[in-house]
Amino acid sequence: MSDLPTPSVARLAKARWLDARLLVGLLLVLISVVVGAKVVAEADERVAVWAVTRDLGADTTLASADLEARSVRLDRSAGRYVSADQSLEGLVLRRPVGKDELLPVAALGEAGAVDQRRVVIEVDRFAAAGLDKGGVVDVYAVRESPSNAEPAEPELVLAGVTVAEDVNSGGSAFGGGGSRAGVTLFVDGPDVAKVIDAVAHGTVYVVQVPTGDDQATTTAGS
Repeated sequence: MSDLPTPSVARLAKARWLDARLLVGLLLVLISVVVGAKVVAEADERVAVWAVTRDLGADTTLASADLEARSVRLDRSAGRYVSADQSLEGLVLRRPVGKDELLPVAALGEAGAVDQRRVVIEVDRFAAAGLDKGGVVDVYAVRESPSNAEPAEPELVLAGVTVAEDVNSGGSAFGGGGSRAGVTLFVDGPDVAKVIDAVAHGTVYVVQVPTGDDQATTTAGS
């Protein structure tokens, strides 16, 4: 009797858990999870606050066209800015705020609550042209000096003062069609004396602060 053939046994291949493609795939999944978690965490930390759409001077009554909501990360400083879910109807600015600047809580006040005065400075009519209500200017003075002394250096009297009215460079300002016009400024109560003293003892100039879109500087001198 011949010997029967012995059947061969097939062995299953061992699973290659360390296959390079598998490791790369797992790494990509892990990176995606980490990045996604970071994006979600950062999104949760962003808050919506108001920003202004144009340069605004002090005593400006805010309107909807002046504001837009911005989603930003402010961390611990979030309480310093006005939340975009807050209505600002009837509120005015206590100080100038520049275009695209986030609106600080400290810059807001109730109408009539800001302690400011309207001070009119007489200037050259042509040099004053182009100063409009809501514009911001710096006030300089050149003090009078004796004839035998060196000319005085220009002195900054006030910075960031708001123009209260459009400058009328026509014939109605200062009683006629002469060479003078008036610039009306909003001046904080304690600073009024500084402006009056500068006018009384020298030549006063108002220099327009450039806006975000207009880098031209206009100077008006008395």
